Amino acid sequence: MEAKEPKASDTNNALIIYRLDEIKGEIVEMKKQYVTKEESLALRLEIQGLRDEIHEIKKNRNLVGWLYPTVSAMFSAIVTYLAIDFFKSNK
Repeated sequence: MEAKEPKASDTNNALIIYRLDEIKGEIVEMKKQYVTKEESLALRLEIQGLRDEIHEIKKNRNLVGWLYPTVSAMFSAIVTYLAIDFFKSNK
């Protein structure tokens, strides 16, 4: 029996099938990295929550940043007054 030479159409069909398999593989890889609408919405909500937490932290830090120096100044003033009063009474 003689070996048949592949026809051009058979070669083209095999090449097309090979390329389709490559494209399917690339689509599978792209789907692994694709973010769905639900995931996107969940990420947006999480980011907004983190932004709100950061805003609260900054707000509290501003309050503490104002409160500590004020209390420290008041404590220093009271200690200074008591020290002056103590030295005046010992004269």
